[in-house]
Amino acid sequence: TRTMEYLTLAGKGMVDYGWRILYASMILFALELAIGWNRYSLKSRLRGAFFWAVYIAITVALLTAFGMLWGKLGVKPLVVISMGEWFASSNKLVTMLGWVVTPVLALAVSDFFYYWFHRAQHTWKFLWVFHAEHHSIREMSAWNSNHHFTEELFRIPFIVIPMSFLVQMDPGFAPAIVWLLLGVHGQFIHSHTRLSLGPLRYVVADNHFHRIHHSVELPHWNRNFGSFTSIWDKLFGTAYFPKRHEWPDTGIDEHDEAQNLREFLFRPFQKLRGKA
Repeated sequence: TRTMEYLTLAGKGMVDYGWRILYASMILFALELAIGWNRYSLKSRLRGAFFWAVYIAITVALLTAFGMLWGKLGVKPLVVISMGEWFASSNKLVTMLGWVVTPVLALAVSDFFYYWFHRAQHTWKFLWVFHAEHHSIREMSAWNSNHHFTEELFRIPFIVIPMSFLVQMDPGFAPAIVWLLLGVHGQFIHSHTRLSLGPLRYVVADNHFHRIHHSVELPHWNRNFGSFTSIWDKLFGTAYFPKRHEWPDTGIDEHDEAQNLREFLFRPFQKLRGKA
């Protein structure tokens, strides 16, 4: 019974995750073709889509197993902040504002933990070996933007466990469209569409802001670690807000992006063993 429950949860997670990536990437792909900064190959996008399928299957299965284990332990956070109550009002405008603001605040708190995890990935050699697979991408697009699957496992001790012990942000009710837009944010920040958030990037990171983090140019190194928000970069002195036409190339000198499934899955482990 438990095995079936695990398989059911993992299967549903893969389907939900897969559809979200498909919708987001196809919409952004169309925008990249229409108003993109770069002319990237279809080959890189198809390869990226294949890597996404593999990534989703592995990470959803592993994270579902961890979630079931963590749930059995009955871990409770020290503090639960119900932000939905902040906008409980008879004023419809205030309530509608809360539908957007509270999920954004909840994600910003989560991004605090991600910010420091991300900095650790660029500081600790062991973590960098895996994160370098993501930074090696030269034709970075909504489709071609994969992390190595192990990074989701590293997020457990750096983000999931600390938050489960310390704080839970309950945003309350938010329309499905809000969660959909926020859910595709990870694809958006890696896309090369000219559609950006403009001045809003001082709160919510966009593709222009995140492009700097992947830049090959020395002044951009170790900048813009935040994934969802730029607030923590601003607060901790790592923010770099690009000029309107500042759109650098991406990649690293260590190696090019993975060209096949073997490289995508195993190259970091081979590097750790000194065989790559």
